[in-house]
Amino acid sequence: MQASLPKNFRCYGPFLSALFVLIAFACRGLAASDDPLKADAAMQTAAVLVESKKYQQAMETLAPVLRLRPNDPSALNLKGAILAHQKDYAGAQACYDQALAVAPGFFAAQYNLGDLIVKRQEWDAAITYFRNLLLTQPDNELIQYKLLLLLLRRNADPLLEQKLFSSETPTNTPAWYYARAARAYKQGKKSEARRYLDVAKSVFGDKTAIFQEELDESGLKDSPAR
Repeated sequence: MQASLPKNFRCYGPFLSALFVLIAFACRGLAASDDPLKADAAMQTAAVLVESKKYQQAMETLAPVLRLRPNDPSALNLKGAILAHQKDYAGAQACYDQALAVAPGFFAAQYNLGDLIVKRQEWDAAITYFRNLLLTQPDNELIQYKLLLLLLRRNADPLLEQKLFSSETPTNTPAWYYARAARAYKQGKKSEARRYLDVAKSVFGDKTAIFQEELDESGLKDSPAR
């Protein structure tokens, strides 16, 4: 899972896809070699394959890039995302740890490392991780949103939950609308939630991808209707 982070290397402002984070490239389908441009294109192709759930093909496409750039944090992060999809969480963590050893402030790997804790269903640890990450980047609305989803899912820390996206004024990202939708789903108000999502998608288009992905994975949409 993106900030919108990559998914075929799409970046949305400070947000990186919960799963793949990189840079937007225009090329498609080139194999990696000693040519750095072809390596870049191969990384994007691998990310596109991940979006299509073709994880083995994605890994095979990425392999030459890792041979050429064994310490490239973006390539390591993408490999970690592939392994996470394959439920090899130990392997994914090793990739994220290596990416952060090379680039300690690399947000994509920081975020995805926290997402691994969620995938392992270590809820208290995940909440603590994203609270601490938010302390280092207090204006990052993707982190705020991820933390809100966790708090809503676990019925944890209602005071903090109420503070997140408490303004009545929408922000400049899809996060405000998705936060409202998440709270509506939690209350069983599915029609209201869908209205917020429709507005967000009409305003922000494909920039909503990471927020939708996180909402889908949160389980909040399955809350019983009232």
